[in-house]
Amino acid sequence: MKKKIILLLLILVSCSNSSHISTSQIINKSIKAHGWDQDDFSIVFDFRDYQYELKRKNKFYSFQRTTKKEGNVVKDLMSSKKKLMRFINDKSVELSDSVTKAFSNSLNSVMYFFQLPRPLNDQAVVHKYLGLTKIFNKRYWTIKVTFKENGGGKDYQDEFRYWININNRQIDYLAYNYLTEGGGTRFRQAVNKQLNKGFIFQDYINFKPNVKFVSLDSLPILFEAGNLIKVSSIKNKNIQVTK
Repeated sequence: MKKKIILLLLILVSCSNSSHISTSQIINKSIKAHGWDQDDFSIVFDFRDYQYELKRKNKFYSFQRTTKKEGNVVKDLMSSKKKLMRFINDKSVELSDSVTKAFSNSLNSVMYFFQLPRPLNDQAVVHKYLGLTKIFNKRYWTIKVTFKENGGGKDYQDEFRYWININNRQIDYLAYNYLTEGGGTRFRQAVNKQLNKGFIFQDYINFKPNVKFVSLDSLPILFEAGNLIKVSSIKNKNIQVTK
């Protein structure tokens, strides 16, 4: 009898803790589950036509991408201390402010998705826990993310959803509404998860609904029903981690 009472109390405490979990706690659990709580490393990977390099040490970071254009080696480099600079065959090239901003946004975008869920703790992020959602009978914490205008970049008006598996704390799905270049809605399914020196890396299948904008919270239902259209695959290749 005593064992049954103790077991019941443990279940009640567990349920109570789960129902009162904070958004910050969920995000921090997910960051740890993906391995992004580490702070001293270098990662090189290929995405589409570029090779990217990410370095972090304590509070410092640098982003770099390199490609070949017309026989020339083109490199963009930015860090937490310096704005983006472009090099062609190791010689710096002067860029206008508008071009620098465009290249910075492009590089930042790739690194944002690659490092998820770590960027969800950025200062410009406003997050909110929306409760539990079931997708194909698996339970997910649902997180809403918006951005402050100050520090949120040119896409600060975008809105995101993240569905975090309550068992392994990993992001299995995400979605967003964006306004640039005509705008639209996208839903991403994480695939090809791989463990590499403590990091969980994953690719995505990118979907869109039949109309330009829909409620982000309706997307899991549309996905389960097969009512989303595949747009593209996001694949990070040749990932190398150095610590």
